Amino acid sequence: MTMTPAPMPSLSATYRLQFHRDFPFSKAEALVPYLARLGISHLYASPITLAVAGSTHGYDVADPTRVNPELGGEDGLLSLCAALKRHGMGLIIDIVPNHMAASTQNPFWLNMLEGGPDSPAARIFDVAWDKGRLVLPVLGDPLQATIEAGQITLAVNEARGGIDVVVYGEQRFPLRQESIAELVARLPAAVHIAAAAESPDTSDRSANALDRLASSSTTLHSSSTRFQGGRIDLSGLDPVTRLAFDTVLAEADITSLLEAQHWRLAWWRTAAHDLNYRRFFNITDLAGVRVEDPEVFELVHRLPLDLVRRGLVHGLRVDHIDGLVDPATYCDRLRKAVGPDVLIVIEKILEPGESLRDWPIDGTTGYERLNDINGLFVASEGYAAFEEALRERHLVTGTATTRLASAKKQVLEASLSTEVETLTTLARDGLDTEMKAGDLTETAIRNAVVALLVHCPVYRSYATDDYSPEDSAIWQKIGAAVAAAEDPLTTAAAQVLLDRMAAPQNDSDRQFRVRFQQLGGPAMAKGYEDTELYRTPILLSVNEVGSSLDHPARSPQEVHAIFTARAVEKRRDLNPLATHDTKRGPDTRARLDALSQRPSLWLNFLATQEPVLGNLVVTEDGRVMPDAIDQVLILQTLLSAWPISPERMDGYLTKALREAKRHSNWETPDEAYEGAAKAFSAAILTEERGAPVRQALEALVEALAPATRLVSLAQTALQLTLPGTPDIYQGTEFRDFSLVDPDNRRPVDWERRSAALEAGARDESDADAEKLVFSHLLLNLRRANRALTEGDYRPLDLPASDWGWFGFERRQGDQAVRVIVPTRLPPEAADALALPAPAEPGWRTLEGMALEPGTAPIPRDALYPLVILHKG
Repeated sequence: MTMTPAPMPSLSATYRLQFHRDFPFSKAEALVPYLARLGISHLYASPITLAVAGSTHGYDVADPTRVNPELGGEDGLLSLCAALKRHGMGLIIDIVPNHMAASTQNPFWLNMLEGGPDSPAARIFDVAWDKGRLVLPVLGDPLQATIEAGQITLAVNEARGGIDVVVYGEQRFPLRQESIAELVARLPAAVHIAAAAESPDTSDRSANALDRLASSSTTLHSSSTRFQGGRIDLSGLDPVTRLAFDTVLAEADITSLLEAQHWRLAWWRTAAHDLNYRRFFNITDLAGVRVEDPEVFELVHRLPLDLVRRGLVHGLRVDHIDGLVDPATYCDRLRKAVGPDVLIVIEKILEPGESLRDWPIDGTTGYERLNDINGLFVASEGYAAFEEALRERHLVTGTATTRLASAKKQVLEASLSTEVETLTTLARDGLDTEMKAGDLTETAIRNAVVALLVHCPVYRSYATDDYSPEDSAIWQKIGAAVAAAEDPLTTAAAQVLLDRMAAPQNDSDRQFRVRFQQLGGPAMAKGYEDTELYRTPILLSVNEVGSSLDHPARSPQEVHAIFTARAVEKRRDLNPLATHDTKRGPDTRARLDALSQRPSLWLNFLATQEPVLGNLVVTEDGRVMPDAIDQVLILQTLLSAWPISPERMDGYLTKALREAKRHSNWETPDEAYEGAAKAFSAAILTEERGAPVRQALEALVEALAPATRLVSLAQTALQLTLPGTPDIYQGTEFRDFSLVDPDNRRPVDWERRSAALEAGARDESDADAEKLVFSHLLLNLRRANRALTEGDYRPLDLPASDWGWFGFERRQGDQAVRVIVPTRLPPEAADALALPAPAEPGWRTLEGMALEPGTAPIPRDALYPLVILHKG
């Protein structure tokens, strides 16, 4: 079935949905009328390609050329596309060019395991075959112990038609064809023995079966297609021959057989030290893809490009572009493939002050804008008070820069050490002359590799042989930071490596530059996002993907400058307040932002509750569990997400404590400490001894409610009116007090949202419906008023006030929108917004009330504590 290509629907607002087998295309199709009425122009889908069975996110791609059957397959996708078309909506899909699942559910991975470096699929994956057999760190115990325990066996693969699998638990690994041939060669004797007691006819049938089997084994790949392997034909074998198969397999020498394969099974703990394929961060079951190869690019993009050409897909979101060898060339190739009108946004985290490179794309998925908007509502004086209180107790030490360096070094020495060793080997190979001359030592080179990554101020540089001044500037900053923090020998070695990246002298230098740049992102992400942000709970609303603990707040002037430039660039990329990767939901952050505006409430809460909290911790052998810093983490989390169940907190704490790597981690979890932290949280939530803390938290939530509402609505207003495209994460048109995934992937109550939209309620007592209806009004204003999708950006000069007013105007032709929001809620918030009325006719409030020139000051909406006017 095909559809006639249709013009791209006008991009106004996207709505992100997370697909999995419990939320397939059919459920999204049922939501299309609701999303259209809400004011959404494009559905923004998580990966739709075939993923590992049961995947809840889709990034573990098993076959990029197929639509996932668990989601409804191609028929389900086409039906969804037809519904979107009927409602004038478009579709944006998430694509994953950096990695695939290193899984036996992946036919391309299987082909490579079977055929090794000469297999058609070997060019797909980023494997260092020169280091030996492909290491598969999948075993729960060391290899020999696993073999002795009888946990590795051989079996007939009925689905693929061959006796080609090593079985370990639920995983099955294909044997190379030479091993299969050796097993087949042992069959005649076994068959004849088994057939001796049978009739001559049985013996003849077995002989014919063996002849056919031998023939198929010698022509195993004669009819193979690109990236696919052939199979031995086992169909129609008689019982005697099948019994012989079982005997041969049972008697095979497993150890010798494993030694002969293109791959090597290994204990999972060895992955941090011994791995010869590039992986996604430190996840060994996601293998890097060589998308820089034109044939691999074609394979990975075959499905999305086909959907674009058929007019079914109107935009692409590119996952983890920093993992690619050459993102600039990739973006150029992708743009040429889809044409000028298809939206391309990339998952790229920009550090404060870092600019997006001049690539032929529409921009990023917007983590930087999320933090810019959030920073407007963070009170710098409150943040400073919270930090000082922690420093007085020695719970926070050093600077944000030194803490991040420490966290990055820890992950590089632990979970990413195999990648560090790869870089070190490349560095040594490139510096052979210097090594022989004695100017550099092995240890100095390795220390320099780590130091370069630790002190890289951004996620990566993008140098090729034709690199930019931006890359040189990054390397200069790295060199200066290394010189300031490291010993002279490490600094000298690091400078040599930086010089070689700028001017490679051999192939090892070029490979070092490629691998160094690819590892920069994982080092920063694991060190900052997945370590430091769980260690430093000064104000958790700041601890977000793409944030900076050196720069928690934003001034109006900063934000005005950012969005003035963005309007000039005509960027149409995304403005999110939440994504599937953010640490907290929009309203979780809003409540903490409100807390920063009244710091005394938090500091008094901690002081008054200290005696009770002391009775809730566990002390064993002088060890306090949870310790003081984790108590602050738990208490701020409880406050931000209140009300929350013990089960949700348990899930969050498992992740938070292991990511922090202070007392526990994923590799060697400290169950005693984790259990004590969960018991501490549960006592506050449910037990009588925690009642004083619980009551104090409830009172604090109540005290912050007006300011939380203000921040929530004001941030929503900015998200939906600032230059760029608002991106709403599933369900967050209601208030959303989610925590990090998987908490933010909990089922959404769509019926309640649809009913609220139908009712159009604006009852302030229903804060969820209020936020939804407010979003609905603004989203539909975006559709009607081109100033919000195409207009310029003009900061408004507003009078000084305790409210901290932030305002701007956007114009396009005779259409205009004026937005004024407060960023602070004063303790006594009864005063009206005393701003002059518009000096020209035609202005209306968000709900249509006309304002005449020269009238009284602009009325602030009775329910929404902000002003939104429009004309034209």
